[in-house]
Amino acid sequence: MLVVVAWLVPFLVHLIPWGGARPLGVYVLPVFWTTFLAVYFYGALPGLAIGLVAPLVNIVFTGLPALRMAGNMGLEVAFFVGTAALLAGRWPAFWLTAPLAWVAGKALAIAVQFLVPVFGYADQPFQHLLRSTQNGLAGLAVLAVVNVLLVVFYPKTDE
Repeated sequence: MLVVVAWLVPFLVHLIPWGGARPLGVYVLPVFWTTFLAVYFYGALPGLAIGLVAPLVNIVFTGLPALRMAGNMGLEVAFFVGTAALLAGRWPAFWLTAPLAWVAGKALAIAVQFLVPVFGYADQPFQHLLRSTQNGLAGLAVLAVVNVLLVVFYPKTDE
């Protein structure tokens, strides 16, 4: 069911009429919502699977994210999942795990893209991170709300 939701959320976001310079998903970060749910409930590996499969399915149906960006997005998702799993495991009641994991994942992905020549990265890393974070503020707010709701209504317990 989570795979279907992980595909459906970004799919629906990409169907919303939008005239911005970039796709709406850049601003609201829908792939990360269900990826965080998967990490929170099931751990890093299922979260990674959800986070990597949803964009690929969306490319087939909507053409978004752009195929050339799929590798970069996969890198971001992998770092997001790793950071979110670490934070949620260490501090399960922390309300800002998801947005902080996104910023950390984005920063790590930018660093790898900057340091590894195969990416052909031409942007200034810090400026890219600031611009991406500014663009994603609405999505970070959604991630924070999702995170708070999970912590309040589905608190992790030591079993």
